[in-house]
Amino acid sequence: MGLSMALIITVANRKGGVGKTTIATNIAVALMNKGKTLLVDADEQRSAYKWNDFRESKLDSIAVHENLLDMLEKKVEDYDFILIDIAGRDSEVFREALLVTDKLVVPTQASLLDLEVIPYLEDKIQKVKTDNPTLEAYIVINKAPTNPKSSEIEQAKAYLADYPNFKLLQTVIKDRKQFRDAIVEAKSVSEMNSSKAKDEFNEFLIEVL
Repeated sequence: MGLSMALIITVANRKGGVGKTTIATNIAVALMNKGKTLLVDADEQRSAYKWNDFRESKLDSIAVHENLLDMLEKKVEDYDFILIDIAGRDSEVFREALLVTDKLVVPTQASLLDLEVIPYLEDKIQKVKTDNPTLEAYIVINKAPTNPKSSEIEQAKAYLADYPNFKLLQTVIKDRKQFRDAIVEAKSVSEMNSSKAKDEFNEFLIEVL
């Protein structure tokens, strides 16, 4: 059912604390450098919308918590890219987003408590593919431990291999202070000094875009 014109990317996870808005805001800046971009904050906390308010180089941004499809139909021809930051719980807005999204990005931490929401999201994607058969769904392991001895990442990869509707990205984004600093400074890591965070995020973007 996808809308024509703009490429629509949605970042979602029903689990809090996985770095969803950090991923969304960093993608939004990357898209802004490629074409005209709209940042849609469809999460009640409005973290991405507030982040954009503090930026010097602001993106076009709106906060939407109902009637998402109506809004997108009015905006889709005006933009090259639309980035939606949304909570992944079973809401009307989430279901509407899945109907028109080209690429769904689900950040998750590597712990079992975070991974246990994946079957729910897998089920939602399976059901919506009748109406949106071209939907591409990605999982990225985010905020991963930087300790090279940790086995969490490999265990998470093994767990996620059982969900065929998702493509597990090779890039693993580590839990780095630069990402937290970027949010505080209302920037993306690409706008800050060279860092491992910036390099990892660029690798992630190559896989998704």
